Amino acid sequence: MTDKNIAVTEKGKKEALSREETRAPERYTVPVVDILEGVDGLSMFIDMPGVAREDMTINLEQGILTIEGRVKTAKPAEDIYREFTLANFYRQFRIPEGIDQEKVTASYANGVLNLLLPRAETAKPRRIEITAGE
Repeated sequence: MTDKNIAVTEKGKKEALSREETRAPERYTVPVVDILEGVDGLSMFIDMPGVAREDMTINLEQGILTIEGRVKTAKPAEDIYREFTLANFYRQFRIPEGIDQEKVTASYANGVLNLLLPRAETAKPRRIEITAGE
């Protein structure tokens, strides 16, 4: 994916920040993703524990797939010691041109988001039969 830079002015000082850095002050975690390629297209398995289906946003715009998940936690008591905490998830991917963006589907179960990105019919490989010449 190409780097998108945004010029930010802070008290007369200009500096370029990447797209991700402008998303602060919220804390985001990059979800772990497995991508499998088959004849029919791509399958993506994205781990997002603690995210409810209704707190997930998936957008596909101009060839960029954006996945965002918000974790809602209720603290039953005060933290004394913590080695693990859930955070919101955010990740982007550039989708190859051979994918039929109108037919992308998503399902979510047990903390794993499954995206199916089918190949466009014109991008699918096909076998060409050889006939006997005269």
